[in-house]
Amino acid sequence: MLYIAEKHELARAIAEALGGGAKRKGYFECGQDTVTWCFGHMLRLYEPEEYDPAYKKWSLDQLPMIFTPWKKKPINKSKEQLTIIVGLLREATTVVHAGDPDAEGQLLVDEVLQFAQFTGQVKRVLINDNTPAAVKKALADLRDNADFKGLSQAAEARQVCDQCYGACQK
Repeated sequence: MLYIAEKHELARAIAEALGGGAKRKGYFECGQDTVTWCFGHMLRLYEPEEYDPAYKKWSLDQLPMIFTPWKKKPINKSKEQLTIIVGLLREATTVVHAGDPDAEGQLLVDEVLQFAQFTGQVKRVLINDNTPAAVKKALADLRDNADFKGLSQAAEARQVCDQCYGACQK
């Protein structure tokens, strides 16, 4: 199984709960399991001018700017770790989504899965405490990631609205 944590600290806690493991560049090997991590959002929405150069300097005549489907691209500082995660996803059949148990945590791993075009099974673990006992307990209670789709959609809607509102303020 491939575990994708939101942060390195959580990935380390999961690796320890799985019995430890060997640290590699961008992930931990824990027997048959692999644990990797994001560090905040690894992708960003396209800017309006990336859809159409005419939007670099907008006018009221161009409103509303509607970009569907919304496109995302890697954030420069995230490219190396994102490449590692995508490579691990190519080898995985099952992923355990270990983003923070909130809307942003849900989105930031979901968007990586979508970017990588991962089609395997995705489970969700909700970890609020990085102590070994709490992590082990949470890992014993995996849920279907689809149950959390609404959280991801809410965070993405907020992200899109922030961008649209911000674009109108420039």
